[in-house]
Parts: sequence; structure tokens; C-alpha cells
Amino acid sequence: MYKKTLLLLFSSIVSFNLSSQDFSNINAIVYKYPETYSNPKKLADQISKDFTTETEKAMAVYSWITKNVSYDFNESGKYAYTYKNRKEYLKKDKKYVEKISKRVISKGKAVCEGYSQLFKNICDHLGVICFVVSGKAKTQINDIGKRYSIDHAWNIVEINFKKYLIDVTWGAGYYDTTLDKFIKKPNKFYFGTEPAVFIQKHYPDLYENSLLKYTISKEEFSNWPLHYSTKESQSITQISPVNGILLRKNNTNQKIIFKYNQTIHSLKYNLNNKQYDYKSEIEYNDGEIELEFDLSHTKASELTIFINYQPVVGFKLK
Repeated sequence: MYKKTLLLLFSSIVSFNLSSQDFSNINAIVYKYPETYSNPKKLADQISKDFTTETEKAMAVYSWITKNVSYDFNESGKYAYTYKNRKEYLKKDKKYVEKISKRVISKGKAVCEGYSQLFKNICDHLGVICFVVSGKAKTQINDIGKRYSIDHAWNIVEINFKKYLIDVTWGAGYYDTTLDKFIKKPNKFYFGTEPAVFIQKHYPDLYENSLLKYTISKEEFSNWPLHYSTKESQSITQISPVNGILLRKNNTNQKIIFKYNQTIHSLKYNLNNKQYDYKSEIEYNDGEIELEFDLSHTKASELTIFINYQPVVGFKLK
């Protein structure tokens, strides 16, 4: 079942998506905007003056937020509220969205909830259909095999009657746990990411928001290897084993097989944080690449494979 689902996943990846759009013209204009605004409508008004199509407007919102908002754990739980019934929920939620959006756009800091709520709020002012999606994110090898729980938020926009996935939080950069700080590194990868790629690290609480036409269970998602968001990782179209937890067995080598359509200039791997050159012979068989690892003598808990100096896939070791 896992193998069949993974093959469906990769075979569904197509070449065109919103993330292939050229942001250079958008950024040239948006990067001249002020770094903060007093409220979302003022930014929306500025975007409306400079851009006409819904695609351009959505790109402009993404461009501004990813440039000017930094991730800050201290923003978690701001304006949290409780409610007794749906009427009270709707009233309080409206005020919450207004407060959190105003805070993020004026302070320039947020967690995923703030990022996604601000993105939606500005899109609402621009007339771009958008809503917030809650779900589970997979960000590190330690997440492999963990039980499902909601810990992340992102967006879906609808443009020309088609829905697209957007994660403006991850588009802004990443949190370096070693340095214990947010690294600002805006990228367009998470603007309109293909659903088959997005599902590798995002599982929505309401599955229809995956935008996939086939079903992937929470268990499958949890047990998959960690796929990194790098150019080299997106060139992998199949991988075995599909279970991201590898067992250290005596006198048994672990084979990892994948399809990769680019030239391999460098192949390395990490056992925990220590890196090694892959010195064994790389086997090529009918378009597939086969690697073999002796894991029986290591006490490491993580294996990460690097191709051309970029991480592509990670496994948990037990």
C-alpha cells in the first residue's frame, strides 16, 4: 500500500505551478514598499494600485510578507480566546483575525498562525479568494513516526477557478535550531507548490485541502522519510524504502533506491551531524540508483543523504 501510494504521489507531479512564476518584476516593486504598515488594508490599497491580475496581487502579498515578517516563537498564543457556542466563536474569531493581522503587519513578527491569517486578511481586501488551513507539518527527522497533531497553518488561494497551496511562513525562511534564531531567506518555492510535493511535509486536518485526487493516510504521511525542500530533492521521483524508520541490524546492509534524473557530482551522507563521503560503488539499474549503507555499527539516530551538496532525504534510525 505504501509503495503504491508513493508512486501515485510522484507520478502526479507536473511541470507547471504558480511557483514557476517569475517574481523578479513583483519583487522590484514590492521591495520598495515600507517595512511595516498600521493595518492590512493600507498594504492592500498599495498593491491594488500597482498590480491588476489576481495572480500578481497574490504574488505581491507573498513577496511583502516573506520579506518583512520574521518568525518569532514569542508570538505564539497571542490573542488566544475561548468560546461557548458558534455565535460567540464567529464574533471572537473576527476580532482575533483583525488583531493578529494588525499586530503582524505592524510589528513584523509572527508564528505560522499570524503569517497565514495576515496573508488571508490582505487577500480578502484585494478580492482574492483565500482561506487558512490547519494541519501537521514535518520539519525534521525526529518527526518521522510521530502521531498526528495539528501544529502548523498555511493557505489556499483560488485563482481563475483553480486552487493553489501556499505556505508563507516557510517562504520567509527557516528557524536554525543550532543558532536558536530565525534565518530570513525569502523563497518562492512555497507559492503555489504542487500538491504532490506539498503533501510530503504538510498534512491538512481536512483532507480535501490537500488538493490531491487520491488518499494518503495520516499513518503513511507520518512514516514517510523526510523530504527536504531543495532543488536536488525535487529531482527524486521514487524512493525505497518508503518507510522512514530504518532498523540497525547486525551484518545487514540497508539499500536505498531512488530515481534521479540529474548528474551526481557529489554524494555524501550524515550520521547525526557527522558527514561522510559515500565511498561504495553507486549501482545504476534501469534508471534507478542504488545505495547501500552498513548501519549495524553506528549508534546514530539519523541518516541524511546529500546529493550535490544539498540534503535530499532523511531517515530515522532505530
